[in-house]
Amino acid sequence: MRLSHILVAWAMLLPSMAWAATYRLVTFEYPPYEYTENGEVKGMAVDIVRAAFKWMNHDVSIEVYPWSRCQMLFERGEVDGIFTFFQNDARQAFTLFSKETVVTQTISLWVLKHSRIEFNGDLTRLQAYNFGVTPKTSYGERFDTAVKYDLIRTEAAQSIESNILKLQKGRIDIWVSNRDGALHELKRLGLTHRVRELKQPIQVVPAYVGFSRLRQHAALRDQFDQAVAALKLSGTYDAIVQKYLPLPDGRALVAHN
Repeated sequence: MRLSHILVAWAMLLPSMAWAATYRLVTFEYPPYEYTENGEVKGMAVDIVRAAFKWMNHDVSIEVYPWSRCQMLFERGEVDGIFTFFQNDARQAFTLFSKETVVTQTISLWVLKHSRIEFNGDLTRLQAYNFGVTPKTSYGERFDTAVKYDLIRTEAAQSIESNILKLQKGRIDIWVSNRDGALHELKRLGLTHRVRELKQPIQVVPAYVGFSRLRQHAALRDQFDQAVAALKLSGTYDAIVQKYLPLPDGRALVAHN
């Protein structure tokens, strides 16, 4: 029995020997996780997804669109998968979520440097302010619920950069973003000195790859989970994370499970 258990465990760590196929995934401009540079799709999550599909012996085509179009293509079953995707009840109807996280995002609130706004964890205390968001984007269960029940006011812009510029011009009071993406874009725009992160984050949210229910990709999702688990076990996952978010002592900024 011991030998059989060892053989089963070993088989799970080996790349899939199934016939190779090409799958089409969509994502959006959300650095440092996924972004285009000189016409090439790059980013932490992109590298993790590509490494997983390589382990699975499959090819993957990753296309970048505005987030609303990504979701439309995915919901219609015109593509095989979407990332990085937060779980919520509405998405379960058409999504087979990976069980392995791709990245974990800290969702924070950002204000102008000299703003007197503070956050103690209770979003209802910020009802007097306008929150800048991007359309059809989930910011985790806590924020999404506050929006659903009109507990806070939001104003949508099509990109992270647009929200930063609206904040700078005083057209919104608070900008909602994941920490890593915010820091990346603020540095790129040379505006790090103009904006500050409120001390308490809204929520720490795991993000996944969503696979199409319409295309019946349960088996593909399971293969992907095996691949990501193997990447984490081998140290490849941490090496990719540290490429984008290194710390002085070599530890990764992104938690995973």
